[in-house]
Amino acid sequence: MLICLFIIWGCSGKEKVNNIKGFRLTLPDIPEANANRTFDLTLTPEGTLAVPLDAAYEVVEGTAKFIIDLEPATGTLTFTPGEPQQKVSVTVIGDTFPELTEDFALQITYQGQTFSQTINIADDDPLETILEDTCGFYTAKDHPSMEPVWSDEFNDTTLNTDKWSYELGDGCDKGICGWGNNELEAYTDDTANVRTREGYLVITARKGAEYTSARIKTQDKVEVTFGRIDVRACLPKGQGIWSAIWMLGANNLQVGWPACGEIDIMELVGHQPAVVYGTAHYDNGGHQSSGGSFSLNQGDFLEEFHVFTLMWDRDRIEWYVDNEPYKTFTSSGVRNWPFNRPFFFILNVAVGGNWPGDPDSTTVFPQSMEVDYIRVYR
Repeated sequence: MLICLFIIWGCSGKEKVNNIKGFRLTLPDIPEANANRTFDLTLTPEGTLAVPLDAAYEVVEGTAKFIIDLEPATGTLTFTPGEPQQKVSVTVIGDTFPELTEDFALQITYQGQTFSQTINIADDDPLETILEDTCGFYTAKDHPSMEPVWSDEFNDTTLNTDKWSYELGDGCDKGICGWGNNELEAYTDDTANVRTREGYLVITARKGAEYTSARIKTQDKVEVTFGRIDVRACLPKGQGIWSAIWMLGANNLQVGWPACGEIDIMELVGHQPAVVYGTAHYDNGGHQSSGGSFSLNQGDFLEEFHVFTLMWDRDRIEWYVDNEPYKTFTSSGVRNWPFNRPFFFILNVAVGGNWPGDPDSTTVFPQSMEVDYIRVYR
């Protein structure tokens, strides 16, 4: 329980007057969690309250930012002798990646004076486990007989644009509105949708006036051919949420899709939060695909990190989760095997689309995909 005091000059008058020396602010611990939570901050006048008193309030950003961590709130409180306590409701936005030091301020304006008190968001919510180093599966940084050729550990303070580019909008500028899948989101480069924090990449789908999210790619910057690819990630869930870690052939602008080839290292549709899919798409007298799925024995892919691995050579592709193989695809019978050329990475969280369907009343926003690392070995 935190007790704070706003110092306010008392009022004077001949008859019924308020003699208010300040306000007592009482609030609970405010832990950040995986779902939005609303907390009541209780204000009580200190002194004599003889007649109704109006005070304006405003929630102000600190290290906790609106849209990402906190919802804005403004209004007027009326204190009366019969009801001296009033509450300000503050909504903390759910986030599986809490910062260790987040705060905001509550400002009170009374008789032309503004008073401000900083309030901390607690970081000790027992529901929050994602940032624990022991939470989930890791792969070694070194694999026997293989050499590291490229990685991103996401340790930069912002997304490294020497490696990544943003894809923006709803795809209509490319003549494929909905990104070819009837998706609902618009992709942005806003930090509300894509950012790095404490060694992780966070891509967040949000619901506002429109759905927004992020899609980033290494096209024309980083291309790989063959080897082992490890991606450690924690995935979002919910009806209509579609997260993907995937690759496209670098010649896609010249030959088009599916002739360029597509390798989906991992896809998850949020209404099946315990199942991931690995798929190859290609042209073999028309669009063809070969895929498989991996299901957890318990829990879902939001609860902790897992490692999604692709083992890729000239004529064979294998998919793994936490070093367990679940799908193999070979060039046998494929006339136009495109998977022996350079590919680039794409990471995104879509909203809606042909596969997952649209969000519904059960879907909780925001939803985030967190990526710890991408590592390529050959």
